Amino acid sequence: MASVHTLQLVCLCVVAVLVTCDTDITQEVLSTLNKQVQTLQAAFQSQQDHIHKQDGTIVLLKNRIQELEAETHELKHQNQFRTTGQRKRVSGNGAELSNVGFSASLSTTTALGDSQIVVFDTVVTNDGNGYDTRHGHFTAPVAGLYAFSVTVMCYGDESEIHAAIVRDGQKIGVVFANGNHFDNGSKLVVVRLQAGQMVWVEHTYDPSGNKINGAGYSSFSGFLIRAY
Repeated sequence: MASVHTLQLVCLCVVAVLVTCDTDITQEVLSTLNKQVQTLQAAFQSQQDHIHKQDGTIVLLKNRIQELEAETHELKHQNQFRTTGQRKRVSGNGAELSNVGFSASLSTTTALGDSQIVVFDTVVTNDGNGYDTRHGHFTAPVAGLYAFSVTVMCYGDESEIHAAIVRDGQKIGVVFANGNHFDNGSKLVVVRLQAGQMVWVEHTYDPSGNKINGAGYSSFSGFLIRAY
């Protein structure tokens, strides 16, 4: 508006000068100047309207940006919650993956045959219900990185134990105890498992009807380190 006011002031000065001039010329000049002023005012008003519209558009865009940021934050939160929920769930029964782990021991001294699975029948912990005390198998509820350990103790001076930690029929760790004063042997393995794969302890060699000591001296344990 300052430009219009300045132009109007200039016009008044011109008018003051032209008052002393010819009346017809003065009227013609005034009419021309007035039209120019009106044109400038219209142009200025148009610019003002355009600026107001742009301001309104900017406000709308800012509001939309804030809405999108809020939606993005919510989606990230939902995705994080969903991912965490998936990682905390075991297929089928809903047990938390972070709690998958077991520990079992052998209650009774047992004579072992060749390729016999050792069934550790006394459960200390079985979070996630992966260990089966009927058959001595651990079944992975989900794919992940697992750790397993076994300790075997011979019964008597004449026995010796050759055992292995087995994954679906494949040895992944071996352990030996030679029977000297109830000798024991231990093994720890870290292994990747797919959901449904099984791990157990198996007696792999039987030269003379060896016995494994019970009463809790022999044990089998495992737990999930990280789910995939």
